[in-house]
Amino acid sequence: MGLHGDPDDYGLPKVDVVVPDDARELDRDVIAYRRELRQLRRREHWQRLARPFTRYGIAAPFIASAVLIALISGVLMTVVSPRPSPRTIQVPPTGPTRLRPGDIGGPLPTGDVIVAGKRTPLTDFVNVAGVILIVPRDCHCDSAVENLAQQAGYQRLQVWLVADARTGKAADDVGRLAGAATHGFARVADDPDRLLSSAYKAAGPTAVLVTTDKVVRKVLRGVRSGQNFTPDLQPLQTPS
Repeated sequence: MGLHGDPDDYGLPKVDVVVPDDARELDRDVIAYRRELRQLRRREHWQRLARPFTRYGIAAPFIASAVLIALISGVLMTVVSPRPSPRTIQVPPTGPTRLRPGDIGGPLPTGDVIVAGKRTPLTDFVNVAGVILIVPRDCHCDSAVENLAQQAGYQRLQVWLVADARTGKAADDVGRLAGAATHGFARVADDPDRLLSSAYKAAGPTAVLVTTDKVVRKVLRGVRSGQNFTPDLQPLQTPS
């Protein structure tokens, strides 16, 4: 079929119409027409699917992709990343701390000293608040012992002079020192087993200050003459 030539009496162009003798000759045109229809329907289908992404411009697909990648990355980091180990909480022990003999605030050591030639438990010998003065061999500390004993007497405290690792007549000088320093007020004992000097690490004249409940409040090492002991002696009349 074609358009050409001059118009006819009605003003219409002349049309050449070719009518095939056999309708099967139109099969090719029918197949092409149906193919075009299928392509058109397919194009419309994809346009409907893409419409939500193209409604806001070309940036929408990129934004959606970025959000999806971020979500996937967060999930992977949560699953793969190592989990922190639970923290161990240190709980302080309940109840009072038990102090050992020799500790400040602890009890006197358990053992015996020699009093008037007889073994006597230290806790029986030291039965009130006062000062245990450990006197080593050849200390040449007469003035220091006299100074401490006099200050203890002013506070109405008992004084015990303990001869470190000496017995019998070898400790007579400690007894003499006690009589001269306190006019017989001090009590004397021998410590042949070094019970006190070992517990309180006495390397020289050492004073162990004891409260009324037989608890060691303080240990003064290197006692010397002219030293003021009053601030340390006054609290001994009060239990720990």
